[in-house]
Amino acid sequence: MRLHYQTYGDGPRPILAFHGIGQDHRCFLPLVNALKKQYTFYLFDLPFHGKSPAMDTEKLSMAEWQDTIEVFLAENHLQTFSVLGFSMGGKFALATLQLFPNQIISCWLLAPDGITESPWYRLATRFWLTKKLFKFVVGNVEHFKKLAYPFLKLGLVEKSAVKFAQSTLATATQRERIYRSWVGFSTIQPDIPAVASIILKYKIDLKLFLGRFDAVLPASYVQPLIKRLPNSTPIILKTGHHRLIEKVAEWFVQNPPFTTQSP
Repeated sequence: MRLHYQTYGDGPRPILAFHGIGQDHRCFLPLVNALKKQYTFYLFDLPFHGKSPAMDTEKLSMAEWQDTIEVFLAENHLQTFSVLGFSMGGKFALATLQLFPNQIISCWLLAPDGITESPWYRLATRFWLTKKLFKFVVGNVEHFKKLAYPFLKLGLVEKSAVKFAQSTLATATQRERIYRSWVGFSTIQPDIPAVASIILKYKIDLKLFLGRFDAVLPASYVQPLIKRLPNSTPIILKTGHHRLIEKVAEWFVQNPPFTTQSP
């Protein structure tokens, strides 16, 4: 599998970036503008997104992902690198860290998926019957609204999370992308205890950014990783899910990771 990517920046430190669902590589341009002298960014379009093709198989395996990254690294002559993931892209950043442990310098996670698997997600993507039901609900927005309403009334989901879901299901193309991504990426599941051990063993620089008002991927979702890394404290920014990348870029302007002169 070959993915489309764009290269930005001319810094000495390569970083591979993976976007959220319904986005493409351009979502990271605020970070590029803030750090283009320190980093060379390789911004990927994940399958079904941007200019990357759909997958040949229903589900992407960890082995296939490893092969994809190995080919990319060989073609770009990269020995060591960093990873960056926002939302859904977080699971791809974590999977890459797990698969290439001794090559990772740092890992930046922005409201990452892949640490806590929602039971709804597991149910919707694992079984033939529930996948059929999930596809029907995603393909019929009015049914989705009717199903979401009682969960809102019971306080089981946040209003902003429902709005996020509705915005990503607005068109037939978006609905097909959501369904195929949810099912197709369901087997990209990092082993969080193993990831934590790798971070500690190889002294990987972990930066975890969360939005204080994020109802899509709240802070509780990252606890299985954080509790295994006692010296890692999430950076909480005053924002929701949608503007987190922009706020992280502002944070880096105020807290530059390196001076432009450092090696």
